[in-house]
Amino acid sequence: MDAAVAALVAAQGRVDALVANAGVNPQRADALGTSDEAWDETIRINLTGLHRCCRAVLPFMIQQGAGTIVATGSVSGQVGMAERCAYGPTKAGVIQYMRNLAIDYAKHKIRANSINPAFVVTDMTRGWLESRAEGVLEQIVAAHPLGLGTPEDIANAAWFLSGPESRWITGVDLSIDGGFTAH
Repeated sequence: MDAAVAALVAAQGRVDALVANAGVNPQRADALGTSDEAWDETIRINLTGLHRCCRAVLPFMIQQGAGTIVATGSVSGQVGMAERCAYGPTKAGVIQYMRNLAIDYAKHKIRANSINPAFVVTDMTRGWLESRAEGVLEQIVAAHPLGLGTPEDIANAAWFLSGPESRWITGVDLSIDGGFTAH
């Protein structure tokens, strides 16, 4: 990350925004079913990876006197969900990490927010949906009053939080969930 950010700054002269959009859920399981390997991998990618990305951009953002960081959390970090023993706590950690960054770096005009999607239809999730028993898709859709999300829904929120229109927003965990967390 350090080398990639340094190369970006060398080519562009600055780094205005970071959108940290990584996450894994290698094992959908409860506490007894979650292996140490799945636990460690989930923390390494979902939290340690985010920390390393932020640590790489922050010195440049401090030097230039501004910047924006947006990280992808999840509604699984906001509400309890079955079989998310490792995933849910790491996404809650993403939300809290961004709040801490918001407080620590506001004096440098660096904003930090998380976006928290519910179920988004992607190539990866489409296969999972298709493998579910009959009626599961209908249950998932019913839990999202505005329907399931698209990658564009998430990208639009990240774009907004990265831009000047959101200059007075920091430390926010924004649910992008089609109403999932409303009930």
